[in-house]
Amino acid sequence: MAGVNTCSTFCSGQKRVMDNNVTLQRVNLRNLDPNLNNVMIVAIIIAKQRPRVVETQENQRSVYRAVWNFTIRDSPQHYINATYWGNVDQILDISNKYDTGDVVEVLNPLILVRKVEDRSEQYHPMVTSPYKLSLNDRSGLVGHPDKAPYTRLLNYPTKPTTTFIPFQNIHTNGSNINSGDILGALRGLGQIRMINSRFDANQMMKSEKIQLREIELFDHTSPSLKVTLWDPDLIKRSNNWRPRTTLLFLTDVRIEWSVFVQAFVAKTTGRTVVTENPITSEAETLFWYAQTAPIEMFDIVAQVVASIPNNDLNDDVVTVRHLQARINDLLQSKTNGNKSFTVTMMAFVSHLDLDGLSQTLLKKCAHCKTIMEGNHCTNLACQDKDWRPPEITFDIQVMLSDHTGTLRNCRLSGGNAEDVLGCSAQEFAVTSDDDKCNLKWRYLLERCKVRLAIIFMVGSRPILSVLQMHRVSGEEVAKRLPMC
Repeated sequence: MAGVNTCSTFCSGQKRVMDNNVTLQRVNLRNLDPNLNNVMIVAIIIAKQRPRVVETQENQRSVYRAVWNFTIRDSPQHYINATYWGNVDQILDISNKYDTGDVVEVLNPLILVRKVEDRSEQYHPMVTSPYKLSLNDRSGLVGHPDKAPYTRLLNYPTKPTTTFIPFQNIHTNGSNINSGDILGALRGLGQIRMINSRFDANQMMKSEKIQLREIELFDHTSPSLKVTLWDPDLIKRSNNWRPRTTLLFLTDVRIEWSVFVQAFVAKTTGRTVVTENPITSEAETLFWYAQTAPIEMFDIVAQVVASIPNNDLNDDVVTVRHLQARINDLLQSKTNGNKSFTVTMMAFVSHLDLDGLSQTLLKKCAHCKTIMEGNHCTNLACQDKDWRPPEITFDIQVMLSDHTGTLRNCRLSGGNAEDVLGCSAQEFAVTSDDDKCNLKWRYLLERCKVRLAIIFMVGSRPILSVLQMHRVSGEEVAKRLPMC
């Protein structure tokens, strides 16, 4: 009986009669026993892996066979791994036909006892059943018509959510963490990319283009953790995930240092099960936090800036050269913990474009705070909400120069910009170009005392945020400006 081509002559709720007149008895996962034969299991697929092609020897010639691993569940407490062996076309066809979330009938599988010493166990998800299912040419897999009783099982995690690793722990202690479970809310989806693998299951060649996708999550402790999805099934599911509203519990992800990102990242493995919007108290708490948590870079910086004391007595007074060297040293180190700091500079404002073509204002959705390019929010979760006028805030690029160099990407934003310019963002938006020009020359090319916050974000160069800025006399500059 060949996999998807297998059909039945009779099917009832508890039995199925096969083409060869073998009657299969329906059995729940909790009642499995290795001595049972001719069984049928109805369950929902909760995880699946990409099929693999292996080369075997039969009668002194090479034969290619394929194997597909998937995990099924028929109750919150009972789930099991299954392995399906067959010819390449058959396995590729059936693995493409069924995805996570499909309810299937597993027909006539072998019920095998899992062995602790079996190395293959480390490449499959953790399950509660002491057994595993093996399917072959005498087995089958068909869709089950009644999905309703099983769909809710997709929201039950396969491991306790109380032991997940907070993202901040990963960023500060990732070198001591090889793998673990994580719980996060979706911050964003990256583009689907193609890379080469070692084997083409369709063409029997030594290379294959496979997909990967990087997603970004956040939790209570950190605004960002990048996670790489490898399996086509996960990538397909991710198309339905939405920022802030989708929560993900991922088991047994691998934790690695990324040279490219310059941060610790997570990657899914063969053991990973992804539970969407898990039914747990931890997930519920995170969901409500995610609705208003800052996820745009602008808002994250604003939150950090708001927590910085106004007193600059403990700040170092530095030159541009000193500050750039300190930043570079911190970027090259893997120092654990928060690297952000504040400094004071005596510098000229060498760039402040308030009346030209440079961007000075940002529009944010009044509901989710997402940056808006036009008049409508791109977040699908906001489409059903009542329209509200967008929030307008300052975001101005400033360049600071002294005798040692120039800082090119300082940001004057939010309430700090309102304090410096003496007007709100809404007032500035309707100010004439002449008045904007006069406001610009209040600071441009003038000596100023500038307090900066250097805010390190995960996997990016630091943000240089202007906290305070006011003009000072040449005498004060001479007293406080370092000479080198």
